[in-house]
This record gives sequence, structure tokens and C-alpha cells, in this order.
Amino acid sequence: MDRPAVPAALPRAPGDALGPTGAPRLGAYQGSFGKVDLAPLAPEGLLASVRHAARLKRWQRVVLTTEHHVLALAIVDGGTLASGAVWVAERRRGEVLFARAAGGVPALNVRVGDHPGPGARASFAAPGIELLLERRSDRFQLEADLGSSLQLEAYLDARGEPEPFALVAPLPGGGLRAAQLTGPLAVSGALSVRGRSHAVEGGLAAIDYGAGLFPREVAWRKVTAAGRLPDGRPLALHLAEGLDGVEPGDGGEDVLLAAGGPHRLPPVVFEADPGSPTAPWRIASLDGAVELAFRPAASHRDARELLLVSARTAQHAGELTGRLPAPGGGELLVEGLPGLIEDFAARW
Repeated sequence: MDRPAVPAALPRAPGDALGPTGAPRLGAYQGSFGKVDLAPLAPEGLLASVRHAARLKRWQRVVLTTEHHVLALAIVDGGTLASGAVWVAERRRGEVLFARAAGGVPALNVRVGDHPGPGARASFAAPGIELLLERRSDRFQLEADLGSSLQLEAYLDARGEPEPFALVAPLPGGGLRAAQLTGPLAVSGALSVRGRSHAVEGGLAAIDYGAGLFPREVAWRKVTAAGRLPDGRPLALHLAEGLDGVEPGDGGEDVLLAAGGPHRLPPVVFEADPGSPTAPWRIASLDGAVELAFRPAASHRDARELLLVSARTAQHAGELTGRLPAPGGGELLVEGLPGLIEDFAARW
């Protein structure tokens, strides 16, 4: 049965996530923020400023998929913890070809800029690992240098992509977050893992940018996918549970990025079998418009602690099959769409 089309007509993203008085520009948008500068929200007083800095988080996260692989790269400034991570999974054999995560100190090991689109720059450097994401003209440059273990130099082409999806939403405890999802971006470049070359040409990528003042404890599940429909059309998909939308019942950053997009999607729930890491996940909306099965192929876990601060991440590379609301009405069927689930919990 055909379902109503998901509204796609969103206002243009503002130049800044905050207005001239410092008030957040709450809402969902199409296009890229000029910048996400949360400095005006810093309170007066030394102790209050320190608490503000500890709550402020920024990240750039890339999911890159090819016919044979899923690659995930993250650069995170967690306020009190910094981290950089890259891992590569082989889709068919379910093999983790490479995984490395490192911690660091904000402002020393990591930089995540205010610009999620044009002018974007994020970097992480620690002994044995250097990661970079930078927007140059009409493409992003993605680099990872881990010596003889892994070398990546990729270019993510922003020409002809659907408009990014941008969101400004409140968080509990007077918090605020801004998100921007970009993709599907055509990939070119080179990847070498332990001296062996792996093709990335012809792949697709999606970028998840986040910044905000987060509560002390957070937990979310996200799936980010980039691939092609059975007829060859490219698309990117991002669904999340555990992050608030603009108002109750709002889908938050649930979005389909495809021709004519972005197209907002309804809120979803993630269901997994905790006793079986290889069992399929179910990702569905209450109205049945989104009904997806995610079959994990490979997993990677990382945990970090520093005094009273901790962060736990489990990531699963795999494929999505099921249905989504189609732009213009009806259903859109996806089959074997490569992507990544992130299961995250932190005490910041």
C-alpha cells in the first residue's frame, strides 16, 4: 500500500547555528551551515567556563563503502577526551582487515573546526596515527597515515550530491546540538592495508558532523549507509535512536539523502539480540514506513576511561535490506545497502 510522501521542502540552512543574539536557530534545514560556533553560549566565570568546555563536543565521522569494503574513520573532540579511529571491514568474508583507535587531549591531539561543509577541517595526530578530513573547493580530502599498517588518500566529490541535511535541536539539561549529514559522495583515491592495495574508486561516502553541549550521560545508536539502489541510483541513509529531535515525535537526524533530497524520515527504534553479535538488527518506525533489517558482517569495539569520564563504542559493518518511504510517495526498496551501525554510550 502506498504511503504519503515524506515532506522534502525544508528551509535553507542558516549561516550559523546560532542567531546574532546567541539564540539557537532550532529546526531542520537543507544545505550546509556556514559554521557552527557555540562560543557565544559560554557562561561567565571560570568554573562555569570549565564546565561549558567539558560539555562541548565536536566530531567528523566518515563512512566509506565500496563493492568489497566498509571503512569508518572518526575524529572526535569530546571536551575532556579526544580520539581518532579508523577501521576497515571486508564485506563478503566478514573480516576486519584493520582497526586502530587512539586517545588524546583536546586542543593538543585533535582539532575539529566550526565549519561542517565548505571550509571544514578536522585532524587527529598521536604517535603512529594521523587523520585528516578537509574540504577543498568542491571535494573533501580524507587522509589516514598509520605508517606501513595503513595509508589512505581519498577524495569525496561534493559535485552533484543532494543537499546536505542540517539540524539544530535541544538536549536535556539546557543542552543543544547541531548535526549535518552529507552524502552520497563519489569516492576516488587509494587505500593500502599492510602493503596490499584495495580499490576505493567508484565507492560512495557519507559524512556525519556533530557539535553540541551534551548532558553528563548519553547513549545512542546510529546507522549510516551509502550505496546504490538495485537500479544504480546512489543514496545515503542516516537513522538514529537516543538523540532528541526538535519536538516530541520528530525524527531528528533521520534522513534519506537522494536525488531531490534531503528527505526526512520518521523516528525509528533499533532492536538487536544482545546474545548474538551476528543476528540481524531490526530498525523500524512505529508507522511501518521504515522497516529495515541490518545484517552485521564484522564488528569493532573500543572503550576509553579517564578518571570519571568514559566512552564505549561498538561498531558493526554490514548491509541493510528493507523498505523506506520513497521521495514522491510510495515505497523505496533497498537490498544489500552497505553501512555501519554505531552503538555508543558515554559519561562525559
